Amino acid sequence: MAETGAHLTGTTLIKPSIFEIIAQESFAATVEPAFKKILSFIVSFNIERYGHILRWEDEAFLIFNTILQRHYSNKYSASFSEAFYGLKRIAVIDSKVERDLSKEQKKLSLMLIVLFPYIKNKLSRLSNEYKLEQADGYTPKSRWQKLYRICIIKGYSIFFMIYEFLVLYNYILYVSGKSTYTSPLLRLLSISLTYAKPEAAITISDLLRKIKDNSFGISDSIDILQRMMTTGLEFGAFFLQFLSWWSEEHYFTNLLALPTPPPPTIPETAKRYKGICPICCEAFRVHTVLSVSGYAFCYQCILPVIRRDKKCPVTNYPAKEDDLIRLYLD
Repeated sequence: MAETGAHLTGTTLIKPSIFEIIAQESFAATVEPAFKKILSFIVSFNIERYGHILRWEDEAFLIFNTILQRHYSNKYSASFSEAFYGLKRIAVIDSKVERDLSKEQKKLSLMLIVLFPYIKNKLSRLSNEYKLEQADGYTPKSRWQKLYRICIIKGYSIFFMIYEFLVLYNYILYVSGKSTYTSPLLRLLSISLTYAKPEAAITISDLLRKIKDNSFGISDSIDILQRMMTTGLEFGAFFLQFLSWWSEEHYFTNLLALPTPPPPTIPETAKRYKGICPICCEAFRVHTVLSVSGYAFCYQCILPVIRRDKKCPVTNYPAKEDDLIRLYLD
C-alpha cells in the first residue's frame, strides 16, 4: 500500500522489470515489418500502377510512425509499445522524479522514437549494399567515393558495436539498481519509465445510462471510437508479433522429420525409351541429359537436333545447347 501511494504521489519511482523493458522493445521492433507487409499486400492488388510506392516504404513508415507515436506521446506520454505494456515516460532531474515531461523533452523524445530507427535501418541497408558490391569486386573510380564507402561500412560497424555495448551496460546498471534509466537514449534526455495510471474506461452500464438519460454526446462517441481503434491496433500488432514468432518457430523445422513425399509417376513415354536414345533408339554412346526435360540422349544425336529445332524432340520444350549436360558414367 505504501509503495502504491508513493507511486500515485509521484515522489518515488516504481521501476518496471527488465523483462517488461525488453518485451516492449521487442514489440516495438515488429511494427515496421508488419506495416511493410500490409503495404506490400495492398500494393499487390495493382502492382503495375502502385508498385513504385514500395521504393518509398521506409519513408511511408516514417510518416505513419510519426503520426502513431505523436498520438501516443500526447495522450499517454509514452510510445506505442510502452503504452501497450502500461508504461509511461517521466522526467528525472537530480535523481528526483518529475511527473510530466517538458515540451522540449516531449519533442526530443518523439524525434528519437521516430528518427533513430529510421536512420539506423538506412545505414544498415546502405552498409550491406556496399559490402555486397565490394564482394563482387566493384570499386568506385573516385577516391572520395571509396573513402565514403569505407566510412559507411566501418562507421556503421563501430557505431553498432558501441551502441549495443552501451545498451548492455545500461541494462546491467538498471538491474543492479544503480540507474533509473532504461536505455542510453533516455539517459540523454533525463527520461525514465514507470507504470502508468489505469484509465477509467466507460462501462456498458455507464453507456446504457447515458443513452437512457439522453446525455450521450459526440465526445463520448469519439472517445469510444478512438478506444476501439487504439485497442484494435494494439491487439493487431500483438497478433502479428505472435505470427512472426510462430513462423520463426517452424522455419527451422528438421526436413528429415517431415514425411517423405511419394515419388512422381513415370510417364509411358519415358518407360518406352528406358535404356535407349529416343532419337536413334539404340544404346547410349555418350550419355547426355537435356536439363529442360530430363531425357537422356546420345550426344551425337541430340546436338544437331537442338541446334536445328531449338527444342526437346520428346517433349517439345524450348531448349538450347547450354541445356545439355554430359554424364560421365563408368
